[in-house]
Amino acid sequence: MIRPNAIGDRLSKKEFALSKKEFALFSGNRLQCRKLMALYVSVLTEEQRSHLQEMANGKDVIRARWAQILLLSANGIGVPKIADTLEISSATVRSRIKAFNEHGMDALKRNTSPGRPETISPSLGDKFAAIMRERDPRDFGWSDTGWTLDLLVKVATLEGWVESISREGVRLALRKSKNRYRRLKNWAKHEGGPDKEPSVPTPGDPLP
Repeated sequence: MIRPNAIGDRLSKKEFALSKKEFALFSGNRLQCRKLMALYVSVLTEEQRSHLQEMANGKDVIRARWAQILLLSANGIGVPKIADTLEISSATVRSRIKAFNEHGMDALKRNTSPGRPETISPSLGDKFAAIMRERDPRDFGWSDTGWTLDLLVKVATLEGWVESISREGVRLALRKSKNRYRRLKNWAKHEGGPDKEPSVPTPGDPLP
């Protein structure tokens, strides 16, 4: 009968200790590789952390959200959890972390221009039209029940569609995609928006 520790008995104490050490190193390397594969913000200095905390509580909603992303990442929170917590896309979280890792605090500077000509494209207009037809502002954590130009500006920036865009830029993008903001807004309100429930005929009503 072979005892459970028979293999260990064949090794000297020194060899057995070495094998345990090698196993620990192997396991540690596997964990380290997994960590390296995940995306996290680079180590923050005390000054950077202080600026980010101040920004996260500031009045600029967009920059506050960017700062929150970085602070959560610095605390070891992964991309999927950050996206779920802040109710934004994983692509937005990744782009903000990568930008900070490459450019530092400069990555949090907002471009004040209303949007470059190549940014305002028909494909961007299609995204605005789709979100007005299929989504509700409350899906993104806002209390509004209908889309406004200001909300579309916010969602476009937070989702990483553009670096910055103006209200008129939203209108222009919609026009380029053969859509109209007012028409979409009226459609959502009266024709078939996310909040509109199907009508139920009452007894005696003629069938359609």
